[in-house]
Amino acid sequence: MSPRQKTSFTYEHTVLGFLLEAPMHAYALHQTVVDSPLGNIWHIKQSAFYAIVARMQEVGFLCAIESDDDGRGKRMLGCTPVGQAKFAHWCSSPVAHPRDMRIEFLSKLYFCSRRSPAAIAALYDQQTDRCQRWLDDIVVEPHADQYRIAVMHYRRGQIQATIQWLEACRMDVHFPTYTPITEDL
Repeated sequence: MSPRQKTSFTYEHTVLGFLLEAPMHAYALHQTVVDSPLGNIWHIKQSAFYAIVARMQEVGFLCAIESDDDGRGKRMLGCTPVGQAKFAHWCSSPVAHPRDMRIEFLSKLYFCSRRSPAAIAALYDQQTDRCQRWLDDIVVEPHADQYRIAVMHYRRGQIQATIQWLEACRMDVHFPTYTPITEDL
């Protein structure tokens, strides 16, 4: 069995997603994350959040923007072009492992839903394709022990349920109607 690979999701993606919408002070950013629907799927203490923000500045994903809105000269945070590219790649890619559906996929879905119906549809389609590949890769050996057979059936059922959920959600996405512009000649 191969060692467990680290997931591609970090809290950094969520920070980038919110800062792409508008620069914010670190405290306001933490409150925005906590108060958003994403606060239902992941939790982080304020001190840990500030450490993540500091690390993101160190590696060049965020930059400080001086603000004198309130007369106290607080620093606002914004995304750098590197941070924007990192977020765009992450948000438009399917999750790599079934275990990443609960938090990472739902986080991607949240940000896609704030962008466009086309982004949502593309994410659903890519993730459904990835799930089908996971399903195709599951092999239940006929001579395996009963425990292994049970585990493989569980994994298969879990992925099948995920595909059904993705398809049901995909059907609920409402796309804008395209009306071609015709000019009178």
